[in-house]
Amino acid sequence: MSDDYEQLAPIYDALGMADFAASVTPPLLDYAQSHDWVGRRAVDLGCGTGASVQWLANRGYNITGIDASPSMLRQAQQSISSSGSGIGFQLYEGDIRSLSNLHDIDLALALDVVNELNSLRDLEATIVSVARILVPGKLFIFDLHTIEGLARLDNTTSIIHDDLDLTALVTHRFDYDRQVDTAEYITFQRSGSAWQRLHAIRTMRGFPIQVVTALLQRAGFGIMAMLNDRLETVDPATQREPRVIIFARRAGIETD
Repeated sequence: MSDDYEQLAPIYDALGMADFAASVTPPLLDYAQSHDWVGRRAVDLGCGTGASVQWLANRGYNITGIDASPSMLRQAQQSISSSGSGIGFQLYEGDIRSLSNLHDIDLALALDVVNELNSLRDLEATIVSVARILVPGKLFIFDLHTIEGLARLDNTTSIIHDDLDLTALVTHRFDYDRQVDTAEYITFQRSGSAWQRLHAIRTMRGFPIQVVTALLQRAGFGIMAMLNDRLETVDPATQREPRVIIFARRAGIETD
């Protein structure tokens, strides 16, 4: 997948692929604070081009962004540094299934990344890894495209960007047996007087919500809230949302 993100990184923001993180980060922090969360030390898992990192850093949070793609991290560094705000942040290449060099974290944020894990084993490893770095009582906030939401995308093609210099289409195919959505990105980008065609694949795996909550509880998390992308409370047993946002609080009492 690193080769695919090498293709996507320079146009990731232009294609709107960072829009969800950019738009949802502020209300997620507001929601957390309205439910008694306080803290300054945060980590953005799968930080991409740094939309959430930049917002958090601009507001004085001690923020670290982690991504497995060096191309995305270079784009994040360039994007945040070019803003000229002089904010402080850290970025490093890493595997969210095995976090290291982090401790006493107040907030772990993972937006538009969990579905890219390959298996339930990887998901469990990520949850355990996050639990290890979080202060007791603090939050792990992440979103999840549901199986129903991914299935709705099957056999759809859409133009996600179209201007004089860049046109991009994405086609989705859903494998019902594996519960995996494969998104194929085809882009045409002007380069001088010529056009360059690029091709990238993004794979997202669906995980049953009940299994995800069970894994969280096994790792010592309590479910503080489950919301849809409009930040309304949802009950996964009775509602079929295409995307949910989970607020998981690490068990225990903060001592510092």
